[in-house]
Amino acid sequence: MITTFATTLTAVDYSESDRITLVDLVTDWQMKHYPFDENAPGTSVRVREGTDDPVFRLTITQSATGKPYAQTITATVVALDSTLLFDLRIIATPTTIRVAPYVVQPLPPHVVHLVNSVLLSVRMEDANEYLRGTTTVISTEEDGARVGALVHAPRRTLPVVVEIVDFVNNAAPILPNALGPLTGLVHQFRITTPEALRGYLSLAGTALTGPGYLLVHWAGPLEPHVERRQDVRVGQEFSVVQRLATMITEIAARTVSAPRLPPPPRYDDEPIVESPRDTATDEDEIDDQLLHIEQLEATVEDMQAALADADRIIAEQRVQIEQKGGQLDELILRNVSLEIQAGSTPQVRAVASMKEALRLAQDHCPHLVFHERALESGEHLEGPEPVSVLQDLVRLNEVARAWRAGEISGTSIVLACRQMGLDFAPRISDNARQKFEEDYLITWRGETVRAEAHLRRGRKAHLVRIHVYFDQETQEVVVAYIGRHLRDKSSQS
Repeated sequence: MITTFATTLTAVDYSESDRITLVDLVTDWQMKHYPFDENAPGTSVRVREGTDDPVFRLTITQSATGKPYAQTITATVVALDSTLLFDLRIIATPTTIRVAPYVVQPLPPHVVHLVNSVLLSVRMEDANEYLRGTTTVISTEEDGARVGALVHAPRRTLPVVVEIVDFVNNAAPILPNALGPLTGLVHQFRITTPEALRGYLSLAGTALTGPGYLLVHWAGPLEPHVERRQDVRVGQEFSVVQRLATMITEIAARTVSAPRLPPPPRYDDEPIVESPRDTATDEDEIDDQLLHIEQLEATVEDMQAALADADRIIAEQRVQIEQKGGQLDELILRNVSLEIQAGSTPQVRAVASMKEALRLAQDHCPHLVFHERALESGEHLEGPEPVSVLQDLVRLNEVARAWRAGEISGTSIVLACRQMGLDFAPRISDNARQKFEEDYLITWRGETVRAEAHLRRGRKAHLVRIHVYFDQETQEVVVAYIGRHLRDKSSQS
């Protein structure tokens, strides 16, 4: 795995409302850009959260056509000791064995927007200096001295970018007002007067520096990176900005380590019985356990990247098949027609209505159990083609057959559905579960159960969802609902 972007922002003086604000920011951002039920194939969204879990983590894995890697965006909010921490990083996981150059994609604007929103909502700081998403203009000697003091602050972790405007020749500054991709990665200042320059030099101690200089002061005892305005040709200012942004971003990606997080809380009903030797775990053993957890998490990320890549490839192949005349759908329907006609000349039947599609499904999908709510909601469904719903139910019937026959386990249902060409989601979001749980409940064998697993098809007027309940005891697959999108976070409460 290769880290391509990383920033860790901290707030020392914070409240619980600040933590909730950050969680809401990340959740709203995810619902806008990566909604659970509308992501393209090859995109998975995972969330770690809980009432007794101090860690909130959003993980988005994407695989795109033509790219030799899968990209994982991880946003983490956690209160550790006396510090509120927000960590955002992007990791590329190679998915090919070809040795060939590729063009590094710029930081997506919506990622920059998320970091900027965090800085606007909660006061994040570094070495007692609040972080901003814009360049701070310095015009007084006192403010210039403050910048010089920040350069030598012992606890500073982020670079300080200082542009001294060439006020002698009235040259335009190089750096823009907005930090853009450097938001959350640097402190950026623009010195505009001789007084401010004098204050800055009095504490920064930078020799041979004056109007028209641009300096990047790294964290730690390192010589600054220096650019001179007179060396930049007219029209090349943007290229300098891009080069500096790329340099700082790459260095941050290679040096900003991921925060060590506590493991998720256990929900086992039975208590863990430890031996006296286990309870006497020393600090080294704790570090080993945390390292092992990190290694397991890295393995999970690798597997998620491979799954996203496979999901994208399956979706692309499905599109190719549909473009060639829907051969897969015709074969499935022909199978249904053969069973209906019992030996007569096979031909693809037209399904005129949802009522007809449900009748055929009940007659020829023996491994599915149709709940009365599914039949009622399905008959009232308008918009999608009944043939499409019948196709999905026939495919699901084959998955149910394999599950009952022991050919696949419960953990393999997702993969089996994808192999059958189904767009399958095993669960709903925590928000939908908490706010609109009643929409997903059915009465089954005298008990109230939640039908979270669902098949997705179509968009807008052609959108349809088929919710399913997998009975682990009887190994029955219950079709619980056929209809429009049930309520979730995007719905009005």
